[in-house]
Amino acid sequence: MANSLKLLRKLIKDKKAVSETLAAIMMIFMFITAIGVVWGYLYPTYKQFQTDNSINSVVSYMLSVDNKIYDLLSDGPGSTTAVNVDSFFGYYQYETGKNVSLQFADEGSTFSNSYSYGNMGSFAYWLIGRQGSAINVDSHKYLKGPATQNNFFVNNSDSSSYQGLTNLTLVRPETDIMNIELNYRVSLYYWYDQTNDVLSITISLLIIDIIGPKLMLSSFNTLNIGYNESETLFTDSATITTDFYVDGSIASGFSPFERVLDFAKPPAVGSYDVTIEIVASYLLFYI
Repeated sequence: MANSLKLLRKLIKDKKAVSETLAAIMMIFMFITAIGVVWGYLYPTYKQFQTDNSINSVVSYMLSVDNKIYDLLSDGPGSTTAVNVDSFFGYYQYETGKNVSLQFADEGSTFSNSYSYGNMGSFAYWLIGRQGSAINVDSHKYLKGPATQNNFFVNNSDSSSYQGLTNLTLVRPETDIMNIELNYRVSLYYWYDQTNDVLSITISLLIIDIIGPKLMLSSFNTLNIGYNESETLFTDSATITTDFYVDGSIASGFSPFERVLDFAKPPAVGSYDVTIEIVASYLLFYI
C-alpha cells in the first residue's frame, strides 16, 4: 500500500513538471513567433527607408554637381571647382552616345537648317544591393523634371519655358541594382535687338568627360570638376520676314520633337536678321 502511494505521488509530481516545461516551451515559441511576425513587417519597411534615404542623398549630390557645373560656366573656361560626394554602395559612371538634334526654320519656309550632335551623355550613380525600391525591374521614375521626358529640354530666357534639369531619373535594370541618371543637356538663350532688328540665338551643349570609365569613390571623397574649354560647332545667319522656330529632339529625324523656341516677329518689322551659334562646353570630372 505504501509503495502504491509513493508511485502515485511520483506520477503527479512528474506530470506537474512536464506541464511547467511545456508551458515554458510554448512561451518561448510564442515569443520567437512574435519576433518573426514583427521582423517580417519591419524589415521590408527598413529596407525601403534605407533605399529611399540613399536615393535622396544621391539626388542631392547630383543637384550639387549640377549647380557646380553652372557656376563653372559663368566663370568661363579654365575654372575649376570641387564637390564632396558620398559613394554609399556603388560608383559613379558617365555614359555617352545620346543624340541632340536641332532644326531651324521660319514660318515662311525661306530658311531651313539643322544640326545634330551624337556624343551627349549622362552622369550616373549606380546603387548596389538596394532591393527596397518602389519601382520594378526595367522601369524608371522621374526624380526631377516634367512628366513627359521623351524629349530633351532646354533652359532659355523665356520664363514660360522649362527651367531646370534635362532629365534626372531613377532606373532599375536589375533586382538589387539601380542607377540615378543626370542627363546632359542643351542650354538655349536668345535675345532680340530692337534697334538693329537682330535675333541672336546661342545654344550651349554641356559635354562631360571622365578620367576613366568609372569613378570608384569611397565615402566623402572630393570630386573635382574642371571647365576645360569651349568650342563653336555651328554658325548660320539669314534674313527672315516671318516668325522663327527652333525644334529639338533626342531622336534622329526630329520625331518626337519639342518646340524649344517660338519667336514671333514684331508686327512693325518687315524683316530681321537671325544669327545662330552652337557652342560645346567641355567639362572634366576627376578625383
